Amino acid sequence: MLIKSLPLLCICLSLYSANNAQSATTHKPVEPGKIKRIFILGNSITLRPAEPSIGWHHTWGMAASAEDSDYVHLLIKDIHAKQPSAIVKVKFIAEFERRYRSYNFSNFDSVALFKPDLLIIRISENVNDQAAADSGFISYYDRMIKKIDPENKAIKVIVGGFWKKKNVNKLIEEYAALNGYAFIPNDHLSDDKTNMALGLFENAGVAKHPSDKGMRLIEESIWNHIKIYF
Repeated sequence: MLIKSLPLLCICLSLYSANNAQSATTHKPVEPGKIKRIFILGNSITLRPAEPSIGWHHTWGMAASAEDSDYVHLLIKDIHAKQPSAIVKVKFIAEFERRYRSYNFSNFDSVALFKPDLLIIRISENVNDQAAADSGFISYYDRMIKKIDPENKAIKVIVGGFWKKKNVNKLIEEYAALNGYAFIPNDHLSDDKTNMALGLFENAGVAKHPSDKGMRLIEESIWNHIKIYF
């Protein structure tokens, strides 16, 4: 009975592989200058409102010494040097990382209405690494992207976390590969302690965030990939 089932099993596996290959979205090269609307989604490394109780008094990427030194503003500078009319928007979504199972996805309505041509997603640090695989984190990650870009028109750039989180970063990388999205790893940057703001902030959590050098390296890793679109 098992032997008779093998041909059918092979056919099913072939069809599954073919369907997966067809579902992967590999975007064709975009003509330079066509990217007009960019949206960056991230956590405190991307944008962190002030929280004096932990010694953070600014509203930009946490641990950067100045607004123009965080990776987002460095990226905006490079984008505007090539495409001055480009509009770049940023959204802080650490709450999604922490509570993705109960998250109110209507919070992404404003991003969807913006209709980004280029979507940069840079999260993972606040996701519980142990629970990520068991709680179906990646299905919520996928739901977020589909909520933002239901017609799948935006170019997606998926950026891995700055800190070592093997489960979350692996899940995100595999998801990007399955869907034909670019994946940019960043966790190797935390191997070099000078890429963190250690000793510059009393709060250890703040000090673990990227230093100006770390922010610059994050920006360079993203810009080196997306600059072809500008």
